[in-house]
Amino acid sequence: MEKIQRQNVGIDVSKDEFAVCFMVLTIELKKKIKGTRKFPNTGDGFKDFTRWVENKRYNDLELHFTVEATGVYHENLSYYLEEKGEIVHIVLPSRAKRYASSLKQKSKTDKLDSKKLGQMGLERELEQWKPISPTFRILKGLTRERSSLIKYKTMLSNQKHALSSSAYPNKKSIARIKQLIRKIEKQILAIEDEISDLIEQDIELKKRLLKVMTIPGVGFLTAVIIVSETDGFALIKNIKQLISYAGLDVVKKQSGQWKGKYRISKQGNVHIRKALYFPAYTSVRYENNFKSFYERLLDKKQFSMIASVAVQRKMLGLIYTLWKNDTTYIYNYQQKNVA
Repeated sequence: MEKIQRQNVGIDVSKDEFAVCFMVLTIELKKKIKGTRKFPNTGDGFKDFTRWVENKRYNDLELHFTVEATGVYHENLSYYLEEKGEIVHIVLPSRAKRYASSLKQKSKTDKLDSKKLGQMGLERELEQWKPISPTFRILKGLTRERSSLIKYKTMLSNQKHALSSSAYPNKKSIARIKQLIRKIEKQILAIEDEISDLIEQDIELKKRLLKVMTIPGVGFLTAVIIVSETDGFALIKNIKQLISYAGLDVVKKQSGQWKGKYRISKQGNVHIRKALYFPAYTSVRYENNFKSFYERLLDKKQFSMIASVAVQRKMLGLIYTLWKNDTTYIYNYQQKNVA
């Protein structure tokens, strides 16, 4: 029998199912696939997956599971495996994509992605994932629920305005829409109160959030959204990685003589981008450092959106820095540091 020195299961998760690839690394450094399969992304699917793995694993050797972070769809399976005492590695999509590029993998299917993750777990020393605190998990759910309600309220407000501006407005229809809007507003306030109560119960979290809020334009809910969406920056190692995770990284398409325009990738966490949009404009309006930075880019690029996105990236980097260093925002920090 061949001697095995490492075993890993690559897992590519989607909304309804997840593809897995069980791979081993031999003493001769040969990578072999022991099995591939798909399972439903449900509780029963997790149990079937566990039984399938048990029939293939080497009990005298550590088994690793490498999962790509896919929105929220990977979370239930990751928690399930961690609660069973398994070694779980969660990699960001940008890192998995760079690894796939190094393999010159052109095609993209769930099966190929699981194989890529299986091989990645064999070759790389990945950091073991530890679940976030229950507080972060609840906060993430609450802030996303609030965002959905605000979106629904905006839709109803637009509908009410359209009905009111029509030639023969139906007053009863308008009244029903107004009643719905009032109910949604009450629900939004209830969620915000629940978020505040949750923060009040965690003294350390509250202290850190207050320090993040010293950044001009960053309010309470903005800070909570950024921190909860990144799980307290648990998987983030540097600002560049964080920018990519938020989808605020700049990309350019080019082919032969044709050169496309630079744009942000938007291949990341949309909740972070939405949370930073208005705070960026607020900081430009009330803080001279952000204002001069914005105006300098506006003069150079001639597009306000480009300058605004740059401010969002700068603000996100500041939030990360203050959180990691457990410190407050200092106006004109560089000048004071030189002095």
